[in-house]
Formats: sequence, structure tokens, C-alpha cells
Amino acid sequence: MKLGIPLLLAPLLVSAQGLPGAATVILPVEGDTLYAHLFRPAEKKRQPAVVIVHGYGGVSDAREGFWARELAAFGVAALVVESFSARGAGSSIEDQSRISTGRGLRDAHAAAAFLQAQDFVDPKRIAIMGMSWGGSVAMRATDRRRQGVFAAAIPLYPGCVAQYRHPQPGVPMLLLLAGRDDYTGTKTCIEYALRIGAAGGTITMKIYPEAHHGFDAEGESFSATAPSYRDCVLYIENDGSTTYAKTGEPLGTPEQAFELMKRDCMRAGATVAGNARVRQEALADVKAFLKTTLQH
Repeated sequence: MKLGIPLLLAPLLVSAQGLPGAATVILPVEGDTLYAHLFRPAEKKRQPAVVIVHGYGGVSDAREGFWARELAAFGVAALVVESFSARGAGSSIEDQSRISTGRGLRDAHAAAAFLQAQDFVDPKRIAIMGMSWGGSVAMRATDRRRQGVFAAAIPLYPGCVAQYRHPQPGVPMLLLLAGRDDYTGTKTCIEYALRIGAAGGTITMKIYPEAHHGFDAEGESFSATAPSYRDCVLYIENDGSTTYAKTGEPLGTPEQAFELMKRDCMRAGATVAGNARVRQEALADVKAFLKTTLQH
């Protein structure tokens, strides 16, 4: 699976209702027109910023809105990108192949380019943060082959299916995992984090033992049909091609990769459960990380 370099066009800032307290940004990305939601700190000076990439369920005020408002109050501008809605995919919980993490990465770069052009943002202090699917996007953005814009990354309970065989970590990362995650899991992410660290990456990993996937959201649900690829690993090779880690089989397309994983390592059923205590703990951890990486 090879990913192209995005053509970034100048976004427009408009007044619209999306997430409470946000201005709506229109982001053209490779022929698509996406929405993003901008939250600004009250202080009128150049501030650091974070691009927030949503999870498989799309943007929600209870999760992405929560993070964006908290970050803005902390003195960090936040831009929440909607990768699904304008493409007709309100959710990809049941079919994770609908929107690729590669496309999400291009969206995140477009969002970063918008922030870099704003006079209230320090263009050298932009981080990327993502939950679940967005966490996978954030992890890929830290590799030197895919970044150059972001100064730090914060993946929350990401899927760690697609991994660089030879990581080239470029920026500090705070990886937050849920000990009871039966959706994206923790094992493959822990193993990948150790490989990133061994390659010279600066990575801080924290596991909340009692937390489930989606601990920073609200409510609790179980889907018996949601596909879980938590035991699957694909290697991204240095030339951009993809192989199945278990067998070394080359995979020419995303569709081929998903079909192989469905046959060989996919499980069905996943729990998503908010946890107010863990969410507050994660908020404190994120603020501490940003204070050392962006607000110094």
C-alpha cells in the first residue's frame, strides 16, 4: 500500500455550527472537501496547536469536543478534522476498510498546513492527537518518512496493525493504552512501541489497567459483529510496499490485506466504554506531555 503526497489547497474559515464553541474550517484535500472544527485559546498570541483525528465512530462532542475545549483552555489551539462525514462514512466500526489511515494522514497534513498559516499558531509547535483509528494515523505521522510537520504525537488506544518494519521515529510520542481493550488491543502496540524505542524514538507509554477502548468517551456498548484486528500485523517496507508479518506474503492493495486478515487473524466483537476517572487521568497526562514538548 503506497501513499501519495497530498496537494494542499488554501482552506476557508467560515461561520457554522459543528461542535459547540468551534469555528468551522473547510479543508480541500485531493478532490474532497472536508470539515474541521477550530478551537482557539483566549490569549491573543502565537500558541502551539494540536490536530485531532477522530476514531472509527466519527466526530463526537463528548470525545473530540471534550479534548479540543480542554486543550484550548490549556492554551493550545485545537483543530478537529472530520475525515468520514464528507465522504459518506459516518462510521467505519463495522467496515474498517472504508477510509484508510493513509487518507487520514493526508487529511491531518492538510489540517496542519491550515494551522501553519494562521497568525495565532506557532508553526513549529503543532502536534497530532488521535483516538482509535485516529491514533493509528497519529502513530504513522511520527515516522520521518511520513512527517516533517508535527512536533509531537499523542495516540490513544490506536490500532497497531500497520507497522513500519524499520521504524524511523522523528518526534516524541505519548502512547495511551487501555488494559481491557478488546477492540484494537494492547499487545501489538506494546511490541511496536518497544521497536520504536529501540530505533531511537522518544516514546512514553502508559496503560490504564481498568480501562476499555474509548475510555475518554461517554457510555458503554458492545458490538458482537465489530471486526477486531488486534492480533494482526502488517509490515510497511522501506519502499512503501506492505507484507503480512506472519508469513511475509506481499500485499498489493488494501483490499487484499483486509481479505487476508479476515481469513487469518480477525476476531468479532468489541467493547467501547467511557470511564470518567481514566479520562481525567489521561487529560492530566496529555497536559503534562504537551507542557514539555510544545509549551516549553
